[in-house]
Amino acid sequence: MPLSEVRSGMACTGLSVIRGTDITSFDVEVLDVIADDAVGPRILVRVSGPAVDLTGVGPGFSGSPILCGGRNAGAISEAIGDYGNKVVLATPIESILSAGPAALPAGARRAPRLLRSARSLAGPLTVSGLSTGTRRLLARAARRAGRTVLAAPPGPVGGYPPQELLPGAAVAAALSTGDVALSAVGTVAYRDGDQVYAFGHSLDGLGRRSLFLQDAYVFGVIGNPIGVPDLGAITYKLTSSGGHELGSVTNDTFSAIYGRMGADPPSIPLTVAARERGGESVSLSSRVADERALGLGVDLSFVAPLAASTAVDRMLDAFEPVTLKVCTRIRVRQRSAPLGFCNPYFDIFDALTDIADATSLVESFDLAPLDIRGARVSIAAERGVVDDVIVGARAKRRVRAGERLRVRVALRRRGGRARSVTVRVPIPRDVQPGERMLVIEGNGFASEEDELIIEFIGELARGARAAAGQPAPAHGAQAEPRTVRQLARQIAALRQRLGITARLRGREPRLVLGSDEIRFDGRAKLRLRVVKTSR
Repeated sequence: MPLSEVRSGMACTGLSVIRGTDITSFDVEVLDVIADDAVGPRILVRVSGPAVDLTGVGPGFSGSPILCGGRNAGAISEAIGDYGNKVVLATPIESILSAGPAALPAGARRAPRLLRSARSLAGPLTVSGLSTGTRRLLARAARRAGRTVLAAPPGPVGGYPPQELLPGAAVAAALSTGDVALSAVGTVAYRDGDQVYAFGHSLDGLGRRSLFLQDAYVFGVIGNPIGVPDLGAITYKLTSSGGHELGSVTNDTFSAIYGRMGADPPSIPLTVAARERGGESVSLSSRVADERALGLGVDLSFVAPLAASTAVDRMLDAFEPVTLKVCTRIRVRQRSAPLGFCNPYFDIFDALTDIADATSLVESFDLAPLDIRGARVSIAAERGVVDDVIVGARAKRRVRAGERLRVRVALRRRGGRARSVTVRVPIPRDVQPGERMLVIEGNGFASEEDELIIEFIGELARGARAAAGQPAPAHGAQAEPRTVRQLARQIAALRQRLGITARLRGREPRLVLGSDEIRFDGRAKLRLRVVKTSR
């Protein structure tokens, strides 16, 4: 139905899935047609009927088609903060189909304040397969990034058959699929052959996309009449994060997302395998949409740490200290050996941050062809951490530049006995004579949970950065790799070995005792007098 024929007072019908996969109808009354040059025209409507009386509409309803006299007039797209969530905005079907301005009827009202305060109903990122601890981390990052993340089961017990993506059906635009799945879920607004239009507004508004087009299962509508998104007080559909892969989302405009049934988008397989020494093992498999050909990268640096955290949580079934060995391997056609690293860790957050950094370096590399065949994270875990604290150090006070200084380090094991180790500390030849402070310390504590949260915030904001033409965050102070070989070196050098380090003030620390089994903590200081080297 052309927007020019839409009139106040029209009695229409809305279509959406309220429970399961069946499409349900509800009443829609057209209240007005409003316009703003910046946002575009919208239809102001009020919904009613048994399907929506108790809850109103919210995220997940976006794209629900509105049929007036048997013709499609548009689709529900934005909330306006109405108590009860009954009065909302709809995007005209002309805008959805063309992603361009539609002709306004002569009597359209201008209401820019209303339009600019409206909120799209796609909003939440729906995830499934994550452990409780991982969901908590992601929720913290999402709050700080200004996004909402909803955790949902992957689907009903026993599954459900693939659904025809007809107008009113639940549909997902998915970043990843499989054991760890992330997507935005809405409703099909229009179908023309193998072409599917959904949401009635943008996902990220990034234009050309290459995401999984999936059906979805609706567990129910969670009602909250207040409708304050900033407080999490919203009505929304609790859905699976997606379901069967039915095609590709290929466009993301301000008025709708568009996809085609059939072939899946390019993707990268991701496997995470975790095993406990003498105990349980967990293996997770996912596929991550690959949008590098469109200049949008991959979400490996988002999905891989989430999957690794989930695998460890499921394996241990508790929050407790753990000693880890983590190997990240990324296979590319241009190199026979995989890109990656293997490191010991005494902290899961430190390991996840390194996984995020390595995969982010790979997905942002674009100065040479890089055909990614797959990524794998292998985790070996042992419950508990052996922790030795440095409580003192002894050495001769007078030392020559270029000498290897013998230092006796006193340790005390937490909950155990005292002991000592002897290390050799090289004194650089270019150190000037005079008083110097030597610091002996353990490097077993390298990062905190907040560092990982910052990584997740960056990934959640990636769409906004791409829309603004901003580059991804830099990784340390290293120069951008220009070849696959340089990329491999940067990834391999992400971490140093753990143990006891020594450093003179103003110099980089050097590892003087390495250990994969013992976490060294604490610090000791020695005041030295450096004298001239004898000829």
